Amino acid sequence: MNTNLRRPITDKEMRTYEEDGVVWLPGILDPEWADYLARGIIELVKNPQGQAVDFTNLGLAANTPEAVSGFQARDKWAEGQNEWGSPRQLAGTVLLEDRIQPETDKRGHYLSITGSWQVSDALRDVAIHSPLPEIAATLMQSQKVFLYDDQVLVKPPLTLEKTSWHQDLGYDNIQGSQVCGVRVPAYAESADMGLVHYLKGVHKSGQIYKVNFFISNAHADDDDGLDVPRIDGHEDDFDIATFAPQPGDVVVHHLASLHGAGGNLSPTRTRSGVTVRYGGDDVTHRFRRHAPPQDLSLLSDGTPLGHDAAKNPQVWPR
Repeated sequence: MNTNLRRPITDKEMRTYEEDGVVWLPGILDPEWADYLARGIIELVKNPQGQAVDFTNLGLAANTPEAVSGFQARDKWAEGQNEWGSPRQLAGTVLLEDRIQPETDKRGHYLSITGSWQVSDALRDVAIHSPLPEIAATLMQSQKVFLYDDQVLVKPPLTLEKTSWHQDLGYDNIQGSQVCGVRVPAYAESADMGLVHYLKGVHKSGQIYKVNFFISNAHADDDDGLDVPRIDGHEDDFDIATFAPQPGDVVVHHLASLHGAGGNLSPTRTRSGVTVRYGGDDVTHRFRRHAPPQDLSLLSDGTPLGHDAAKNPQVWPR
C-alpha cells in the first residue's frame, strides 16, 4: 500500500483546521487503506481485544435490566474500582434515535475498542505506517508526532444509540495544543448512517468540558469542567460541520473540539472506522480524574508524551 499522501494538504485545508478545529481531507489516502482497515476491524469484532465495550448492551442494562443478561466489558472497563459509564450511572439517560424502533434482537450493537493498535496488525499499520502521522504533523505544525491511542467505533445497521456531544481531550490524560484525532472511515458514509457532526471553532477557547458517558449526557457530579452545550435538537443554533467521507478520505479534528453523532438508521450498511489520536512537540501527560480507565504507567504530570516509547511511540518523522 502507498505510504505517501496521494496529494498535498492545501493551504485552504490548513486554514480550515486552524479556524474550525476540524477539516475533511478527501482523497488523501490510497483507498486500499480503507479496505485493509475494514478487514482489521471485522477481525477485532469477531475476537474483541484491548479495551472493548458494547455500548448497546450497556444501555439496555441501564434502561431495561431484564433485556440483557451478563453485560460484558473487557480490560480496565471491567474493573470494579474503575467503574465508568456503568448501568447504574447511565440509568434513564441513554440517548436513542426515535425515528426507528427495531425489535431488541434485531438492533445493531454499538461497539468501541480502544488500544487496538497494540493487538491488531492492521490497526497498528494504519496508526503507524500509513500516511496518517504525516497528516497529523502537517496540520499540527509539529516537528515530531507521537501516537497517543486509538478508538475503533462500529455502528451496525439499526443502531439506536447516539454518540453524545463531547470533547476528546477530557477523556485523554494529556495536555497541549498540538493534539488531533485522525478519523479513517472503513466504508462510504451517508446521512442515514449517523454522520459525525463537529462544532466549529470551540477548540480555540482552551476550555475543558465535562466528561459524559458517550451515549448519555450524564457526567460525574464533581466534574468541574464546563457544561457541554445542549446541541442535540438545536443544531440550527450552532455553527456545525458535517461530512460524508468515502474510502480514501480522512477527517481530522483538534482534540479540544466538540463533536457528536446520531444512530445508524440504515437497515443494511455499517458505519465503521478508527480515530487515531496523536500528540506533537508540546504535548505532555496530565492525569484527568474523570477520564475512562487507562494505564498511566505511574507517569507524572508534565512528562513528555514520548517518554515511554512502547506505549506512545514516535511515528513522525519515520
